[in-house]
Amino acid sequence: MSIQLPPYRPVQHRSGLKVMGAAFHALLMRELQTRFGGYRLGYLWAPLEVIFQILIFLVIFGAFRERLIPGMNFSLFLVAGMVPFRMFQKMATRALGAVEGNRGLLIYRAIRHIDVIIARSFLELIIYFFTFILLLAGLSFFGIFPSLGNLHIVIFCWITLFLFGFGTALIMMVVGHYGGEISKVITIFFTILYFTSGVIFPLFIVPEPYFSYLLYNPLVHNLELIKHSLAPNYPSYHIDIGYFLEWTIGINFLGLLMYKAVEKDLIRSK
Repeated sequence: MSIQLPPYRPVQHRSGLKVMGAAFHALLMRELQTRFGGYRLGYLWAPLEVIFQILIFLVIFGAFRERLIPGMNFSLFLVAGMVPFRMFQKMATRALGAVEGNRGLLIYRAIRHIDVIIARSFLELIIYFFTFILLLAGLSFFGIFPSLGNLHIVIFCWITLFLFGFGTALIMMVVGHYGGEISKVITIFFTILYFTSGVIFPLFIVPEPYFSYLLYNPLVHNLELIKHSLAPNYPSYHIDIGYFLEWTIGINFLGLLMYKAVEKDLIRSK
């Protein structure tokens, strides 16, 4: 009696790009489930969270908001500063627990630690850019129209801020894994950064020499350019986007350098 063997089928090896794409998709789906799977409001929670914050500041500063920022509606000012800063803050702070929070997935050789940061950062970009567009549309519905002539500059600022946040997230991942108690101080640092980046008040009302000191903060120049692009009457004499781009290159170089220095140790600790 002859035994018929099944026809030979050669093993198909997936290319590196396909493996990377599959890993990225798995990480992205996991992040979506982790972030929003436990809430009834689901994906709406991110824009609602920002809307609540904006409403609180509108109530607090409602009596003198028009005098506070001449040439720009205060609601538009808050949206232009608060939403992109929240994206940057979430990218950085969520990277602190990236290693410990993804040990279950990091056991697979195809998934590296930097893939986790890429997926988390990309998700924050999608969430907050969508929130940004949604809130601008909402303001237009209430008669507050942003300028549309410089949308390419606004998109440029979002992309460069994303890159700045990605480099910061790489640094925060290493700090969160090795820093111990230092990682707890990071939250305080970002709170200080929030109040010194011109998110809730215009920088040009700050007197010298403190105004010049605030300009050393690279985030200031990106956020202020977004505001000026959406409201051309908003002052722009203090903006130096080249300074921000230099910081972006430097922060990514430092982040990648730190990651490569500890990558082998991170792999052994999977």
